Amino acid sequence: MSSQPHQINLTYNRDIVREAVFRFWLRSVGKGFFVALTIVGVSLLWAISRGDTSWVTGVVAASFVFGIVFTASLYVVHYRYAMEKFKAMGSLQAQILISESGFTISSGAGSATMPWTAVGQIWRFDKLWLLMFSKGHFVTLPLSSLTPEEQSVILSQVGDAGGKVN
Repeated sequence: MSSQPHQINLTYNRDIVREAVFRFWLRSVGKGFFVALTIVGVSLLWAISRGDTSWVTGVVAASFVFGIVFTASLYVVHYRYAMEKFKAMGSLQAQILISESGFTISSGAGSATMPWTAVGQIWRFDKLWLLMFSKGHFVTLPLSSLTPEEQSVILSQVGDAGGKVN
């Protein structure tokens, strides 16, 4: 990458924000959780079909309901937060200014400058990337706004700074 910063205009829409939240939620919860929840649900149905009304069946039922409420709540909280941020942008446009030392992302909601070392990993999906700063904080990059060369620069900078590229 040249030593000159490079500005990229990013275009967002509700579908990109919704997909970013869904991808974050699904990957955060993990397939293992859904497998465990399915096993608990099947165990509950099996116990009920046998007429088992013991305290163990009650614990299994409570665990199943808690699992559903937990995962649904996690999605709703992140979805509402993301939509609030999306509305705060004012327009559908944001800019990311990338340089060798880091990047600045700005929109109508404000701006933030981060070194590449702040990106712990990039979660790559078909339509977007999530630049992960921590377990619950990320920036969404819509791929329709990035050229293959710009994508390569971002991947390279994050990788060179020690971030994981999935």
